[in-house]
Amino acid sequence: MQSGGTIGVDVFFSISAWFFLDKEQTIKSNLKRVWIMERELLFWSLILVTFYLVFDRADLSMKLMVKSVMPLSMGVWWYATAYAIFLALPPFLAKRLKALGREYHLALAATVLVIWGLTSFIPGMIGIKDGFFGFIYLFILISAYKWYMKPFTTKQVWLTTGIGLGFSCCTPALP
Repeated sequence: MQSGGTIGVDVFFSISAWFFLDKEQTIKSNLKRVWIMERELLFWSLILVTFYLVFDRADLSMKLMVKSVMPLSMGVWWYATAYAIFLALPPFLAKRLKALGREYHLALAATVLVIWGLTSFIPGMIGIKDGFFGFIYLFILISAYKWYMKPFTTKQVWLTTGIGLGFSCCTPALP
């Protein structure tokens, strides 16, 4: 189940990154996104706290109640917090990646793919976990593909999907 959640987060972020690359990002527009997300999370956080107050007080702590008032800032949900932190970067990251040019950007993408992608299957190796740095990793790969590579054929999509599933199904889970 955890692998499915990780894959879902990566797919959702990848779709977001794909569309970020279509238009120039500004700090103001991205901070506005963070503010909207904070308000939405606050709403759902307070709904959940109310639910716990009514139905399951035993699992409700004062710490959780305090964190629920500022869910994004307090990291109640790791994905939302990591995504909000990431949103500060696209205005700078996209410009710098574009400035690298095709050759260096593709070289960077290949390098991070080897370092953080392939080595994550070696037990004991330092890998990149879900979160902020994982989003930067995906952004580098997605931007390189979108800006400089030809679209994959259907055959290539099925082949890479099969290889990815093979790696995820056949790799032993690490504690």
